[in-house]
Amino acid sequence: MSLILVDGSALIYRAYYAFAKRPLTAPSGEQTSVAFGFFNSVLGLIDTYRPASLCFFFDLPGKTFRHDIFPEYKANRKPMPEELAEQIPRLRELLDAWGVEVLERPGYEADDLIGTVARLSDGISDRACLYSGDKDFLQLLDERTDLLKPGRRGDGVSEYTADDVSRDFDLQPADLVDVFALSGDKSDNIPGAPGVGGKTAIKLIRQFGSLENLYEQLEDKRLTPRLQRVLAESREQVFLSRDLFRIDREVPVTVDWAALQTHLPSGDQVTALLRHLGLRRVISYTERLARREQGARAGGTAAPRPPEGDDSATTLAPAVTEPEPAGPAADEEELARRGYLICTTESELSDYLAGLPEAAPLAVDTETDGLRVDRARLVGISLASPGRPAAYIPVLHRAGGADTEEPAAGELFAREDLESELSWVRARLAPVLADSGRLKIGQNLKFDEWILSRHGLPIAGPRFDTMVAAYVLDPGRQRYNLEELAAEHLAMRKISYAALFAEGDRQKDILGVPLPRLALYAAEDADVTLRLYEKMTPALAAAGLDRLFNDIEMPLSAVLFAMEFSGIKIDLAFLASLGDRFRAQLQELEEQIHDLAGEPFNVQSPRQLSHILFEKLALKPVRKTATGWSTDVGVLTALAASHPLPAKVLEYRQLAKLQNTYIDSLPELVNPETGLIHTSFNQAVAATGRLSSSDPNLQNIPVRSETGRLIRQAFVPRSAENVFLSAD
Repeated sequence: MSLILVDGSALIYRAYYAFAKRPLTAPSGEQTSVAFGFFNSVLGLIDTYRPASLCFFFDLPGKTFRHDIFPEYKANRKPMPEELAEQIPRLRELLDAWGVEVLERPGYEADDLIGTVARLSDGISDRACLYSGDKDFLQLLDERTDLLKPGRRGDGVSEYTADDVSRDFDLQPADLVDVFALSGDKSDNIPGAPGVGGKTAIKLIRQFGSLENLYEQLEDKRLTPRLQRVLAESREQVFLSRDLFRIDREVPVTVDWAALQTHLPSGDQVTALLRHLGLRRVISYTERLARREQGARAGGTAAPRPPEGDDSATTLAPAVTEPEPAGPAADEEELARRGYLICTTESELSDYLAGLPEAAPLAVDTETDGLRVDRARLVGISLASPGRPAAYIPVLHRAGGADTEEPAAGELFAREDLESELSWVRARLAPVLADSGRLKIGQNLKFDEWILSRHGLPIAGPRFDTMVAAYVLDPGRQRYNLEELAAEHLAMRKISYAALFAEGDRQKDILGVPLPRLALYAAEDADVTLRLYEKMTPALAAAGLDRLFNDIEMPLSAVLFAMEFSGIKIDLAFLASLGDRFRAQLQELEEQIHDLAGEPFNVQSPRQLSHILFEKLALKPVRKTATGWSTDVGVLTALAASHPLPAKVLEYRQLAKLQNTYIDSLPELVNPETGLIHTSFNQAVAATGRLSSSDPNLQNIPVRSETGRLIRQAFVPRSAENVFLSAD
């Protein structure tokens, strides 16, 4: 039984900004972006995780106990956008009509209430999941408390556990409060130690174990003289910052656990409001989940009863229309029932491929041990074709079982038996994938093409990407994942990725999943993708979008794959020297700013900078915000005509941003095998058709300033025979 605690205050901002450029409106003209984004996200949580209990938390207006500790807490925050504030009452009306539990307390933030309820749920719920993108929640993670972090651009949810914290930071979750205390937080105006960034803070806590130990050993030779001075001078504000960061898990609150029981927004009152607002997709999503529940009940699975007094609520049971795997025997029975095959030998694969109709479309899907296309290993391949059952081909597995030592990171295969398995799969399958007369179908096909190409199985011929087709048919939707498309177009519930692993399995090692279970999941992926192709092909033609899809979007997808796969080289030595140069310049600028100010202060603190500019130097303020006099770029630019200090601060900010965003980050994205950076171009993102780039964003390398253009010099041709061509 699981409990999901939703950071409602954070979610309303995510929902608002997701549609800020293209707000959603009701037939009456009322903006509905917040309501749609909020409900769609929560229904996605219910759909994916099927929590037994659900609760929402909001910040109330006014000060909290943190303001008593530090009056300038969150002093930099801009007021809530008026367009967002206007939508809050309607959202609260919808939540009241839904009948879900909402908790909020004067003097406390939603974070504190979430932390308290997560603690109190021990013994009530096996697992507490905190839904928020706020890094502060990492301090709460433990063996039964996880973080569900919303993905970028609304692309699903990533799970983050205490083990993930240990892996990524080499620290325990509770230690992160000390890290945060050192690095501070600009958005919340938590000071920290001036000039100490996140990486330095992590390193210090790793070395010394805690703030107390660090300050007891300030004369340690591992600390530079400047760092010793900065830490000594900021001791009081560092420990103050820790008090501000620490989430209070002892808020006096009583929880009615029965009222938290999960139910859908399907009652008459909430449905009428959703219909009035024109939120048909929310209603449709709810109805699909309700049908799933009804199917589970018809199949004999008992569903939890709705809360007392809520006869209109539809309650979710931990079941799906298509049964989740329940063990090897059940998996094998389900494989047989659906007719799915497992090709574990060369002869089985040969027989399967020989039975494929000539020139018939072929759906292809891959299973991997990671999501980085330039590094993940190929675990297996699934295929489906009209008139043929879906099949799964295992490629990578532990010959000695799940307890066998795992291949080393960065190696495709650590043992010859794994290599030989790929060899016979490649020998039989490569000609089929390279057949230029056979259409290849995939969901986010560019990902599978990446993996297959890296393993000697390149795809040729025409392609059909169901994700891109869904984007062409409906460019305004938030997500295009296979689960949602299957539910919407095929009215079926896919086996979830989480169902591959035992409850409480935090490692989620796909190489340890029993073969029948993995085969059932993977073959279903190919089967569903083929069915979506059969649904979407006539839909594209009926909408007059088939030429756009076939003549523009799919050829573009092939070009983007070629660009990604080719990669780009950066001069690491030049970037390292540039980093040394930037750090020296930042230190010099900081000293110059302190000299101009007549005293040392945290250059990155708007509050302290405001004091220097408008009180000590008596410069004329330009613009006032809700939290005080503004020190943004426009203000500093205007003030630069009156005094040299604002211009130096602007120069410092620009240099610090370049250092953090590019100098420190780009080397970490270089593929160790190719020595190149392989960005991802995202095709199904903006309704306007505009591409985006991620990991890293190569569309946003600085060009406007001389210093920024130095970053571009780090991108170099891969040999003396190559040149860059700019054609804009």
